[in-house]
Amino acid sequence: MIGMHLENAAGMWASKVAEPVRGRGYLLAEHDTGARVVILDDTADAAEVMGLAPRRRLVVEDAFGVLEGFGGAEPGMPIMVRRLGGADAASSAARRPGGADAATPAVRVEQVQDPETLAVAERVIVDGFPLPAYQPWEPGRALPAEVLKRPGWKVWIGWYDGEPAAAAYTFDDGTAVGVYWLATLPGQRSRGAGRAVLTTALATAPERHFTLIATEAGRPLYESAGFEIAGDSVWHTRPPLES
Repeated sequence: MIGMHLENAAGMWASKVAEPVRGRGYLLAEHDTGARVVILDDTADAAEVMGLAPRRRLVVEDAFGVLEGFGGAEPGMPIMVRRLGGADAASSAARRPGGADAATPAVRVEQVQDPETLAVAERVIVDGFPLPAYQPWEPGRALPAEVLKRPGWKVWIGWYDGEPAAAAYTFDDGTAVGVYWLATLPGQRSRGAGRAVLTTALATAPERHFTLIATEAGRPLYESAGFEIAGDSVWHTRPPLES
């Protein structure tokens, strides 16, 4: 099940760039603010990976310990998978207090359809996480308008009493749907907006497995929605090797 998440992440990053590179055991995607590598299996060579994209800041997702011993590692976070049949847990979570369809009538969730709303959702994500690499926020750096037209992509935003509160995006690769960057603005937390965004996204693809990377703060929400831990992933960051 770890492989399902990694292939989804690799497909998502590949869809964001013009020339993704698949090497032995990894996927490389160079983007505007750096480069991302997803280690796909334990055949990847650590030295080769850490030498990729020498002019860019490199972030490597490593679920296999390939880069063990290299510096710049962040604490591991759980890879979580919601298998087919997890719908009962998600439906139960939505109906309990704070859920999406009963006790939070002030929350409204929509799939983003236009660049203006996309910019609002993007800012919720950048400031809600927060995402230091994209701060100060500039429209289109984290979520360019092209994602609204790319196959498999859906961006979600939740409003609380008409104000932007939570947002996320999903990527469907045909096997699984990955949930990415689910975030709630600090002043809007504990109002059910994040849960409403998640349960709405889950309901749109009942025939798919779902995957995500969980923070400790988000883990209880994901477990209540039927996600289970499949493994852990570690991120390594390397500064540019060349100026």
